[in-house]
Parts: sequence; structure tokens; C-alpha cells
Amino acid sequence: PTISSIMWRQRLSSAVVVDNFGRQPSRCLAAPYLWHWRVNWKPKPALSEAEVPRDQRRLPIRPKVPTSNAGSLVSPGAKWHYTQSRAIFRGPELVHNKLIHKQFGVQALEAGVMLHNHFETIRMSLNRKLDLDRMFAVWRVDAPWMAGYKRPPGLTLGGGKRDPKFYKSPVKDERIILELGGNLDWQEAFRMLRQMAGYLPFKARFVSQEMLDFEQRYDQYVSEVNVNPFDFDFVRKHNLCNVERHLTPYAIKHGRRWW
Repeated sequence: PTISSIMWRQRLSSAVVVDNFGRQPSRCLAAPYLWHWRVNWKPKPALSEAEVPRDQRRLPIRPKVPTSNAGSLVSPGAKWHYTQSRAIFRGPELVHNKLIHKQFGVQALEAGVMLHNHFETIRMSLNRKLDLDRMFAVWRVDAPWMAGYKRPPGLTLGGGKRDPKFYKSPVKDERIILELGGNLDWQEAFRMLRQMAGYLPFKARFVSQEMLDFEQRYDQYVSEVNVNPFDFDFVRKHNLCNVERHLTPYAIKHGRRWW
């Protein structure tokens, strides 16, 4: 055996304890808190009904078909046509890019669309993991409202726009998808929300309020101590060397990160 395996065996043997009845627990349960640094065994208080009502702590079902102003479902013969312009996905999210409850959430790292099956997969998976006594979750994305169209293969082109086949929700970069709050630590939230981020059809990540605050301070620090006088914004603003000739309108409007 190698030296590392011998040291590991010594650590495990020293961590084994015996309970009051003389029984030796399993190796995983016998390890002290040092070896389970991702788990906080301290009991956490429950949420009160005044903070968040118990019937509002789960993720609600998102309708597959958008609803009208009167609240009734759209009839199958109705046509809710929307433009298919990709400009609605361009650029960063400027409104829903902060955590309302200042705890944990899932943030999009690129633009994309969410279908009804994505909402259902996340809802069924996360609601199963929630401890309703001390946790709650909320959506930060609207229900599917943008019409999607499909044309059968081999069909003659023309004839106008077809009826909507499905509905989708457009998502911009840096958009908050959902939030998780309550009496929990970041280890619990990370284990749950990391899996939810993997269900999305675009890149997403787990975020906390501390992470967002640190990134904001870091960007501010970089902009203050920047010693390069010819950064991207300066060159684009003054059009040095006719640089706008090589840039797209979206790069001029949103910056170098969103071309």
C-alpha cells in the first residue's frame, strides 16, 4: 500500500467511535464534523406563516398555453403571433438580474429559451427536495408566452404563418431563473440548485447574494484601477482606427461581451 492509503486508513480508524450501547456505527456516520465539512448538523428554525405562507412555498405550475387578460385559457383556434426576431435575446438582463430575497438562486450565463417541459422538470425535482418547514422557492421567469412554429418537412413554402405549435419563454444573459430562500445554508442550496441549473437548455450557475456582491465590487475595482487608457469602451466611443467598421451594431450597443 502507498503512503497516502496508509494515512487515510489511520485517519478513518481514529475517527471511529462507539455509542452508548457499545455498538460501532458505520464508517461514514462515525467520522467527525471535520470530515463532513459540507454538512451543517445544527438544527435550523422553521419559517412562520407570517413570513411565507406554507401553501406558497412550493414552485407553482406554469401553464403550457398563455392566459388572456380575463384569465381564461386561449382557445385552440386563437392565434397569438409574435415576431421571431432574435433581438429580444440580445444583450444583458437589466431588470431581473438581482436576488429579491437576498439568499440563493439560479442565474443564466447565456441567452436561450425555456419550454414548458423545462419548467415542469425543475418544479417536480425541486419541490421533492424542499423542506417546507424552513424553505421556499419562487419563479423569476414568466410562463411560456412567446409562440413557436413548426413547418412539416417537404411542405411547400408560402401560405403565411402557421398556427403556434408551442410556447416558450425567452431568457437573456444574467437573468435570475428562480430563487431559494429560508433557514438554510449555502451547502444545502448548492446541492439542490446545481442540479436545477443542469436541467436548463443553456448555461446556468448557482449564485448567492455574497457572490453577486463580490462580483459587483470586483468589477468596480477593476474599472477604478484600470491603467490601460485604450480599453474597449474608449476605443469604441472615439472610433479609433475606424473600429466601428469591424463591429456589429449589437457590440456597439451592448459592449464587447454581447456581440
